Amino acid sequence: MKLTLNNDDDIRVQDGKIVAIFENKEYSFAKDEIEAAMIITTDKGPFCDDMCLAIRIDAETAIFMMSEHPRCSGFLFDELKTLIELDYNKVIEASACTENNIFILYKRGGV
Repeated sequence: MKLTLNNDDDIRVQDGKIVAIFENKEYSFAKDEIEAAMIITTDKGPFCDDMCLAIRIDAETAIFMMSEHPRCSGFLFDELKTLIELDYNKVIEASACTENNIFILYKRGGV
């Protein structure tokens, strides 16, 4: 299942879980279900949103949220860090990147 959040969708950390509201359905994922969190960049900027936060739950399930989503920065900088330990140096690297790349912010069991 691929949850690509649109501006009408929501995501938050609540009761030790990621809760995503996607197309009016609620999906909940516990901390220990999260395999990885990453930022994916493209070479499409500056006229297109070229950064995406991706959270991999398992081989079949992932959440994608573009950086221009109204909840992206609050979720990344205020909420997600309460659930998993993020490498914010990778966020800085991703912010300066103009190429197609993947920056691993968190990987279960270490990078």
